[in-house]
Amino acid sequence: MHDEDTTNGPARLLDAAVRIVRARPYGSLATTDADGRPRVRIVQHLAVEDDATVWFGTSPRTRKAAELTARPEVCYSVLRDDGKASAYAALYARAEVIADPAELRARWIDELAPFFPAGPAGGDIVLVRLAPHRVEVLDFGAGIHPDPFGLAAAITERGPGGWA
Repeated sequence: MHDEDTTNGPARLLDAAVRIVRARPYGSLATTDADGRPRVRIVQHLAVEDDATVWFGTSPRTRKAAELTARPEVCYSVLRDDGKASAYAALYARAEVIADPAELRARWIDELAPFFPAGPAGGDIVLVRLAPHRVEVLDFGAGIHPDPFGLAAAITERGPGGWA
């Protein structure tokens, strides 16, 4: 957390990040390709857990899946701009690609069927779990912005003892 931000503790920042990400179904996923270049694409998350872990599905044959497997450090960001109070959350995370059939069945939602018509057991979908270790939040409506007004995001990081 930034030294100049004394009012936004880790729990408040984590709660704000979860609220922002849950408020929108899509976010931007930044990966790194084999040449070290950043790649950003829009993904739809399936679930956002209370600890800010994010889940989404993809085909195991995509560049995204290959990049996540080879270089699992990513950033997932969501912007909420409702015209009244803009906010964003950026989750710096380690990605894990999961092909476990039980997990696929448990996390399957019907909205995935047009993209994966064979369903969760069809072999063309894997899950991606993003376990964040750093969270940045800027939320003007909630007053989460270090002074001076909005020049930097508030940050919390997960260490061996939890979020600090």
